[in-house]
Amino acid sequence: MRIVLVGAQADRDRLRRELLDAGLDIVAETDTRPSMADGVPAADAIVEATSNGRASVLRNRALSDDVATEALTAREQEVLAHVAQGMSNKAIAEALGISDQTVKFHVAAIIGKLGASNRTDAVRRAIRRGLVVI
Repeated sequence: MRIVLVGAQADRDRLRRELLDAGLDIVAETDTRPSMADGVPAADAIVEATSNGRASVLRNRALSDDVATEALTAREQEVLAHVAQGMSNKAIAEALGISDQTVKFHVAAIIGKLGASNRTDAVRRAIRRGLVVI
């Protein structure tokens, strides 16, 4: 996925490695939020690096593999957030106080609802849709 990274230089520096490690392609960087009049490079999303080390998706283009799907439940959203952090099913189960099998069930439901082929693809699709902030 191609992104434009926005934010203060120090904030972008903190977030850049994580985005690259996640397989995202940073096509441009800027201090301020670009507008359409600025001639935004061809990108799938604009991601803003914040001072707290997080990121938020400012704009997310509809992509051909991201068709409308069934909404995730609140618990599925919690599980997905942990999956996006790279946690194992066992670690997610401990964090949420549920069994490994329940986590496995939720992960399978998430993958199905997002039309993904695996956990990594589910996270990628969730980022594209703005369901997960990294």
